[in-house]
Amino acid sequence: MPETAEIARAASLVLGAELLDAADLGGSTRSTVMRCRVDDPARTGHATVVVKQFHGDDDGGYVREAAGLRLLDRTPDLLAHDDERRLLVMTDLGDPPTLADLLLGADRARAWAGAASWARALGRLAASGSRPGAAARAALAGREWDLRGDVTVGATRLGELLDGAVDTAALVAEAVGLADRCAATGRLVLAPSDACPDNAVLREDGWWFLDLEGTAVQPVALVAAYAMMPFATCWCVFDPPPDLTGTLLTELTAGLVEQAPDLVPAQGWSQEVEAASATYVLALTGWLWESTLAGREHVGPPGRSPSYRQLVTGRWRWAATALREVAPRTAAACALAARRAWETWGSEVETTGYPAFADPAAGPAPLSV
Repeated sequence: MPETAEIARAASLVLGAELLDAADLGGSTRSTVMRCRVDDPARTGHATVVVKQFHGDDDGGYVREAAGLRLLDRTPDLLAHDDERRLLVMTDLGDPPTLADLLLGADRARAWAGAASWARALGRLAASGSRPGAAARAALAGREWDLRGDVTVGATRLGELLDGAVDTAALVAEAVGLADRCAATGRLVLAPSDACPDNAVLREDGWWFLDLEGTAVQPVALVAAYAMMPFATCWCVFDPPPDLTGTLLTELTAGLVEQAPDLVPAQGWSQEVEAASATYVLALTGWLWESTLAGREHVGPPGRSPSYRQLVTGRWRWAATALREVAPRTAAACALAARRAWETWGSEVETTGYPAFADPAAGPAPLSV
């Protein structure tokens, strides 16, 4: 893995300005992200920039992030790039709070209002990418999400866990049908597929979105699933308080309708989002399977994230009740899986709520930030 000084030199060359004082911003092992001071701000118009270099096997993250930076609203501006090195130089949004900071903080009203405004902003972002053009499709060609394949793996793993208690073939068939239902609507958007709470920052002018490695042309219901579940593929997953997810879906839907009313059907929208949520539950079952069995402690930062067993079991519990109508076999299998998890791992799978909503006596907060 290149050292930060080496990455800064490469970024300086592609930007055409010397970058100094590289500071690692942390994140995953898939990439190095750092903030650098620009030696001659007048030359670039920026005092600092953020540099991101991808490592390891090319899983398409570089191409997807570059496309997101170029084509999506409310994201950093792409200033320079080096395709061979898989290196990006972008504008620096500073260090405002993330949605994760609000949810894991102590201010209930701010967390509720922030989550609601985040959902509205995500809806607007997705709507701005409605009817993805030739540029988006060309940039992401060959990088499409194999949703059918992922839900098939997840359903198969559930069948293995339950060891004959469910009809695995029928469960897989339902899973594939759910994936096909998502794709069949034809209402596609260019949007992040991992709009996690730590990938959005709240500046004075509203929410901005970061870490766009999951940018994809996708059915709009998959974006909406981030509000319903909530946070479909994220580490910042705890039990939401009553009414929060309903508020998030309402706000996200409003953000979609503001800019592209035809993205939301007159009837059946909730069921469509439920079907998309079911595909996420099945997909993440497959993605997180080995780590769940191994009992890995933290999905994300220690002290700020649940264990793999807590997260996956929590998703199964949610699916068991929320998806009975749209995905009955999946819901039933998830109910059995949650029970099996409790019998096998006991208190390891107990979940808690978001710290910001720890006071059960408080009702929903106002929606203004």
